[in-house]
Amino acid sequence: MRLRERFARFMAGRNGNDNLNSFILAVTFILIIVNLFVRKYTFVLSLVIWGLIILAYLRMFSRNTQKRYRENTRYLLLKQKVLDFFAGRTKGVRDAYRQQEPRSERASRPRSDAEHRIFRCPKCSQRVRVPRGRGKIEITCPRCGEIFVKRS
Repeated sequence: MRLRERFARFMAGRNGNDNLNSFILAVTFILIIVNLFVRKYTFVLSLVIWGLIILAYLRMFSRNTQKRYRENTRYLLLKQKVLDFFAGRTKGVRDAYRQQEPRSERASRPRSDAEHRIFRCPKCSQRVRVPRGRGKIEITCPRCGEIFVKRS
């Protein structure tokens, strides 16, 4: 078995590198360069550098991907707030991540096409797409099974 295959098998189910890890490693690199020129606190700076490197690798090899995903999302939201502050924008942070929203949220948004209408189930609020121009139709909710009558 080749080294690449072994590494791929080892990394299966692990977090890997994400934006927060890249930021931690960039800060580590900057601190290494600062450590070259600073003479006074080199020991403390070296401890901080090693701590950040260990943190980055622990996050990278972690199997708790949900927790790492939440950490990364919090970092991205904070980063966007800081960027918005310096850019002078006062819009909400959520607008910046609208294009990155999960597939399940994108799929539940109404589609604007001329051939279909979208109704909400009165019981569970599930969106149901039905063909347009069929008169009064009986609609069955795919989630809860509720039957309701609407004019399409």
